[in-house]
This record gives sequence, C-alpha cells and structure tokens, in this order.
Amino acid sequence: MKFDFKNPQFFSPKYFKKCEKNFGKLKYYPPNKKKDFQWYQEFERKLKNQLKKKEFFPLLRMSDGEFIFLLGRRFDQYKFIEKIYYIFQHIKRSIFYRSTFYSSGRKGYCERYSIFHLKNLKKKFLKNLKYISKKGLVCPNFSPHPLVSTYQKDIIKLFSYNKINLNNTNYFGYYFPTIFFLGKNIFKIFKNKKILIFTSNMPERNFKLKKNLLNLGAKDVDFYLTSLNNPMLDLINKKKISIQPDFILVAAGVGSNNIIYQLKKFKCACIDCGYLVDALSDIKLARKRIYHLNDFFYNKKKYF
Repeated sequence: MKFDFKNPQFFSPKYFKKCEKNFGKLKYYPPNKKKDFQWYQEFERKLKNQLKKKEFFPLLRMSDGEFIFLLGRRFDQYKFIEKIYYIFQHIKRSIFYRSTFYSSGRKGYCERYSIFHLKNLKKKFLKNLKYISKKGLVCPNFSPHPLVSTYQKDIIKLFSYNKINLNNTNYFGYYFPTIFFLGKNIFKIFKNKKILIFTSNMPERNFKLKKNLLNLGAKDVDFYLTSLNNPMLDLINKKKISIQPDFILVAAGVGSNNIIYQLKKFKCACIDCGYLVDALSDIKLARKRIYHLNDFFYNKKKYF
C-alpha cells in the first residue's frame, strides 16, 4: 500500500467536538483516500466483531516513541537553534540513562533499554509486529505533525524491508482505539465485561481506574503489573492471571509490542491502549489529550 504523505486529510470524529475546539482537528492518511468517517466506521465494525469472538486478536498502536525506538532519535523537525538545544539534551540524557533510547510519558515514568540490548530488541519488535500485522490491526500515528512526520517515510521503508505489510484490512488511524472505547461506546463497551489490564504499578491511578470501570458496568477488573522501565524485556507469568478476560487492555509503552505478542494463547482481543488507562482514571488527565474525553463528560469535574 502506498502512502500519500503530501496530501493529508482532516479527521473529525463524532462525540469529540468540544475537545477539537481546544486541540484543533487532526490530519491523517487514509488508504485509497477514503473519507475519514468511512475509514473509522470500518475500524469500528471490525473491532466490534472481534470483541464478540473467542479468538486472539491483537491491536498495536505506534507513535513517536516506537518510531524513535526503531530508527533512533531525529532532530530534522527543529530549527537550527532548537536543534542544537535538543541534540545537547539528547547527549545528556543518553549518558544519564546509558542508552540512546528513552521514552517519557507521565511524570515519574521513563521507559529505557540498555544500549547493549537495543539491537536485539529492535529485531524482536519487528518480528512481533510482523505477526501482529497478520493476525490483527496496526494503528501508526502517521500525520503531518513534526514529531512523527520526520520518521514516516523511513518507517515505511523499514516495514517493507522486514516484509511487514500494511494494507486496507489491517491499517487504521492511531486514535481510532481511543475514540472507539471513549466515545459513544463508553457506556456499553465495558458493561458486564471481565477486563484484564497490563500496566505498570501506579497504585492510586490503578485504584481509580478500576473504580471507574466498575462504575461503567464492568463485571471484573484485574491487573497484571508490567515493569515500569523495561517492559520489552518482561516475560508474562500466566499463573499470576486469575480471570478469563473478555478483552485485554495493554498500556506498556513500546513494551506493549512484547506483551501483546505473548498473549497469543488468550482467546480474546488484546488492545494496546496507552494513555487510555490514565484518561479513564482521572477526568483531569483525560482533558489533557485530544480524543480522550467525549462531549458528554467534557464539562464535568469527575466521571461519577
């Protein structure tokens, strides 16, 4: 499949109009120049169908963290003075973390891997991704935004070299999973469901997350705690899992690739959800990112 990176299309989903007033509309690269809503509807039908089935179905999202992990950090998106500053900061952080890869999300969190592990971990990531792309969906953050656009063409080349095929059936927009779970479906998608969540040990966040999911009607919510800094190295101990989940949410940064690949024996959808777990734990956190708080909740101070 070819990507027309010179002609992005606006994307504007229903139920998130209020957040778009603050963040603006995003631009995407739909396959075959499909209309944005048509492309999303195809995704929603596909995922809804898979959630009803008792079979392994992976979904992996990729953004600047994954692009940097695979290609190395780049600075072409910055002007000269900014570029010098960010290169200097990168050198400092690489020395501090003893690695050229470090990915920061929420405060207190930094995913990083030893420089001695990176080469093999990249091979592992691509091998896992090839399998996931054949069995499920891949949602890369392809857009004109400078934080991701500088990597896009070379990511496509890397995929092609490793025979990872994105096509009309497995390629969808980066924010589609967030929109699916947090838009109009939020009041029914969790209802009567047993949900297993792979994420790091943040007791207060996880307590609030479980409470809100139960208030949304979930039947049971259980956690499998991933390592805070090195989830690409995690080995899942299935003996620690006490429920038979209806679906699994995975929030482990770049390491979600490793976690999802190991869930092949679970007969359910396994969704890389990222910041969704933070958004569902605290409405204030949801408000900080586009498409993480729908219009119904947007002016409220708390979920329940």
